[in-house]
Amino acid sequence: MKKTRKLNSPLLVLVILSVLLLIKLGVFRYLVYGEVSWLRLVAIDFPVFMLLPVLLFVVLRRVSPLVALIYNLFVSALLVSIVWYERYFQTVPSYFDLQQGDQAGSVMETVSLLYTPLDFLFFADILVYAALFVLYWNRPLTMKNRKKISVAAFVLVAVSAVTTVVALQKPILDMTLFAKEQGFIQTQLVQAAQQNSASAQMHLVSDEELAELKGNEFVPYTEHDRFGIAKDRHLFVIQIESLQNFAINQSINGQELTPNLNELLGDSLYFDRMFQQIGAGNTSDAEWLLHMSLMTKGLDPTVNYLNGTPLPSLVNMLNERDYYTTTYHADKLEYWNRAELYPSLGFDYAYSSEEIPNEDLIGLWPSDRTMFQFAEGEIQEQIASGKKVYANLMTVTSHTPFEVREQDKYLELPEEYVDTYTGNYLQSIRYADEAVGEFIDFLKAEGIYEESMIVVNGDHSGLHGRPMTKTDNELMAGLLGHTYSLKDRFLLPFIIAAPGLFESEVNSNFGGQVDMMPTIMNLMGIEPQSPMVGHNMLQYENNLLAVRYYLPGGSYITGDHMYLGQNARYPERYYDFDTMERIEPDKETIEQKQENALKILNHSDALLSNFLDEGEEETETGEES
Repeated sequence: MKKTRKLNSPLLVLVILSVLLLIKLGVFRYLVYGEVSWLRLVAIDFPVFMLLPVLLFVVLRRVSPLVALIYNLFVSALLVSIVWYERYFQTVPSYFDLQQGDQAGSVMETVSLLYTPLDFLFFADILVYAALFVLYWNRPLTMKNRKKISVAAFVLVAVSAVTTVVALQKPILDMTLFAKEQGFIQTQLVQAAQQNSASAQMHLVSDEELAELKGNEFVPYTEHDRFGIAKDRHLFVIQIESLQNFAINQSINGQELTPNLNELLGDSLYFDRMFQQIGAGNTSDAEWLLHMSLMTKGLDPTVNYLNGTPLPSLVNMLNERDYYTTTYHADKLEYWNRAELYPSLGFDYAYSSEEIPNEDLIGLWPSDRTMFQFAEGEIQEQIASGKKVYANLMTVTSHTPFEVREQDKYLELPEEYVDTYTGNYLQSIRYADEAVGEFIDFLKAEGIYEESMIVVNGDHSGLHGRPMTKTDNELMAGLLGHTYSLKDRFLLPFIIAAPGLFESEVNSNFGGQVDMMPTIMNLMGIEPQSPMVGHNMLQYENNLLAVRYYLPGGSYITGDHMYLGQNARYPERYYDFDTMERIEPDKETIEQKQENALKILNHSDALLSNFLDEGEEETETGEES
């Protein structure tokens, strides 16, 4: 009887809850940060996670084993989700990512590539709770001495408050490193606070100053090389899901990975050193960079800041020049808040899963072939109306996990590539290339090709994160002839085909996705009416790119070197960008480049803030009148 009373003790419930939380947080720190710092765990992580159930017990005036179990399950699900997120994106998520919870369906197939059986040990405590529920815990346990648990709650509140205040005094340079040192929950609070005060730190620079920050001398837009040579041509931008630059002109067993794109290069200007710059918005951020030439917000998908206010986009500038502007993507407009993005960019019409036939499914979406065939019918009607056409066509079949049907596998892969993540990627890219080739054939058959400028770009990398096993990296090394590096991962193709204007031309000026819009505008003879962050890659040789989210905070890239700031697992690193060999850090250069990169990021944020504020003022003025 005495033993039963001890097992029914509220103190025992709290002890079991505390021990299980400590174990889980220790495992979490090891899996995500690569180490277990028990001092940080006990002093920073544990008090915050223990605070909520203890406060509930104080309010309820009893210790509920059921509440303890539910809270334990919640913490387990949260920690496992963070572990999986970090394995794929190689950074911990922010509270912003919770806003995208309703969009998880499109990437759920990837989860099977991220989990390990050991992950389910996070839920092993269910067995402990089940046994104690059956034997002893059949009712809430009344606290005999409420003062003791109230004191415990006060201590937890005090410690949590102190660690949060300390964290608020520090800047977040790298999300994962900050969470490792200051606590995951504290990091979310700091992000929210810094987000609300960020506008005070934003400063605009002039076009001349911006060029100087990148190492160039400003040249007036109309004086740029080949300004306006493609004026009044139809414009087709084909954004290929997960297409990385290494796939262009690459072969395996004598088979080209992108034979149709390789053929298109004969009429093209090909930029082979364009770097990925997306943030948490992924594909939607790629759309943003292409159409606005502004940096992404990084931790928060940029589209979450938009409200439909018209922006000085490439689309709106084409609208002013009597183009009919459309975009095509075989998904819902609600995905990545495109219902706000597209009105802001100014598209005359956005074709989505509402119009594109839900047939010939590959994975979750209609195939690329279905999307292009639908677009062909619409483009025929638009051309017949006599207007110039801008069509932004986004593929989706080569979305992770890169699984295509047997009838859509155009490559005969070596045995070691079959049914691997890398092999599946190569097959899906080859399929996307085939669909693009058929669309190019359509343009030629309709007599549109010679009157058009056709842009092909990748939205972001595909081969990265935990799905890339040791075997996959070895396969990539065999394919490329060298170790698969960050450079191979982040370089994306940027191809501009304009029959009669270009012929197999390669431009190796270093640039980023933010530079696509100015380059396109230059060729089309469009002088910008509003500031941009990117520049015309045909005019400027030097560049300085800051990359939020997918590289550690403080990182930057130039055409000569890549600097990676410290993160939770690695110290700072410095690479020769051509060879990707480690070199000795040049502290003076690094500090100056970091300062310049920060000015560029702040300039971009200030521009977006100003554009949105101006839009709101115009809306209010219109309502008043």
